Amino acid sequence: MLKLIHASKIYDDSGVCALRSVELTVRSGEYVSITGASGSGKSTLMHVLGLLDTLTEGRYLLDGEDVSRLPPQALARLRSERVGFVFQRFQLLPGMTALENVALPLALQGMPRAARLERAAALLKMVGLADRLGHRPGQLSGGQQQRVAIARAVVTRPSVVLADEPTAGLDPAAAEGVLDLLGAVHRAGNTVILITHDRHAAACAARRLTLENGVLHGGCV
Repeated sequence: MLKLIHASKIYDDSGVCALRSVELTVRSGEYVSITGASGSGKSTLMHVLGLLDTLTEGRYLLDGEDVSRLPPQALARLRSERVGFVFQRFQLLPGMTALENVALPLALQGMPRAARLERAAALLKMVGLADRLGHRPGQLSGGQQQRVAIARAVVTRPSVVLADEPTAGLDPAAAEGVLDLLGAVHRAGNTVILITHDRHAAACAARRLTLENGVLHGGCV
């Protein structure tokens, strides 16, 4: 479903090699965690997998399609259709309700309003926020905001859900709730890649990989 082949990323302005000949295979429906110290290349890897950045060398196959050299417009279209993001800082729009935030990716795809609100409401119910549809982010706790972000990540039924440090900054109870929810997302049939420095969070995944100085260990199965 997702494959990196001899993938390297070198930043021209600094000459830093953030990824070094990475080999990674993630099958459809897998739950994979990637850990590493600060500066190990985790953010670069997430940006590449999420079609936010491109490789200097190597290939990236997503659903069998080589996306390594696609132009920005094509990458943006694929990103909206095939990738769901869960960010550390939630990235919710403060002027929108929880319902509107979750429905927004569907609006960008052109889905009719009634249909997108119905799907968004169903997902918010799934994550335990049926009574918070009309609340704006500032009226929600950190854990609740992350639940909204997870609902938004899966609303388009993407090929892969990328979770970047989703428990950082949350209290232990909220963090555990987010990990439980990601597990439920995986059990529902979604492919989940969790990028984290938290070993407890990483242990929730069925397969655990590590990045060290841009080198990925255990990426192929």
